[in-house]
Amino acid sequence: MGDIIFVSLGMIVIDEIRFPDGKILYDVPGGSGLYSTLGARLAVADATNRIGCLVLAGRDFPASVVNTLKGWDITLRLQQADDRLSTRGLLQYQGINFKDRVFKYTTTPLQPTPTDFINHPLLLRSSAFHFLASPHDLKVSIPVLRALRHNNVAPAQHLLVWEPAPASCHSKFRDEHLRAARLVDVYSPNHSELLAVFGSLNTLPFSFDSKTIQDLALQLLHSGIGPTGQGAVVIRCGEHGSLAVSNSYPARWFPAFYDGSSSKVVDATGAGNSFLGALTVKLAQGADLTAAVIMGTVAASLAIEQIGLPERVDESETETWNGFNVQSRVEEYRAKLERDINVSRVR
Repeated sequence: MGDIIFVSLGMIVIDEIRFPDGKILYDVPGGSGLYSTLGARLAVADATNRIGCLVLAGRDFPASVVNTLKGWDITLRLQQADDRLSTRGLLQYQGINFKDRVFKYTTTPLQPTPTDFINHPLLLRSSAFHFLASPHDLKVSIPVLRALRHNNVAPAQHLLVWEPAPASCHSKFRDEHLRAARLVDVYSPNHSELLAVFGSLNTLPFSFDSKTIQDLALQLLHSGIGPTGQGAVVIRCGEHGSLAVSNSYPARWFPAFYDGSSSKVVDATGAGNSFLGALTVKLAQGADLTAAVIMGTVAASLAIEQIGLPERVDESETETWNGFNVQSRVEEYRAKLERDINVSRVR
């Protein structure tokens, strides 16, 4: 087995999902840690055990979720606390098409931190880490992670991708965001979070404006991403696609795999996390931002085709998710990008 190339410090949450018609689903796995791990797993065609996953579980953690993760053939570490309950949440869908939803935790969340890797040195040596954290928690965690890696003789070089915690995305924390972004290689809020950080969510109803998003992304970039200023800003914009930019990569917009009216879009939960897991893995493997965003877009497309996780089938050495081969979908998306470029040239 090669070295681990991805670990998330996001949470794995066990959801109860309630629908407007009264239907209830129990023990549905979710959370940023799970969906980013899904995205990372989708981005790896072979050597899947190079994807690491730390599960902080309580005494009630469902065996079905453990079996699902084992079925992904990843390097799984289950850290169970028999005196605690697992992280659980209540997700209530309202209105049509599940676009309106309300979430709350129903148990005390078990949030992974770098110290949880002390007993898992294999994961600690990962070449890339995904964080979902507030600026404060990120600034606390990164020095701890570096010290632990140093003590375990892990390579000094490692990729850090930061997904800001939604609750921390407010203009009163803007300066903290800008300072924390200098600690990571990729800073990736979604477009609503970006607008909230810069105090630009004042107009209702919300109207998506790509120019405003790009202008704010450039402000972030110019304030400095990464210790040497060579990091990237990636803004995830849901049905509007994504924007990637760095000092060596001119701002580029990528369309979503599905447009907002597609009947294939069932539930957008976890799409952004899956996008970042896949993007992180590709960057850790040395890919450029274009290839990384393409894989992220494909991973997000597979996360939104159903409630919960996509279905994996492995037959005759050919793996499919929801009946699709990941690489075939990557090629389909690349062809879409090429068509869009050609249309732009004609115009």
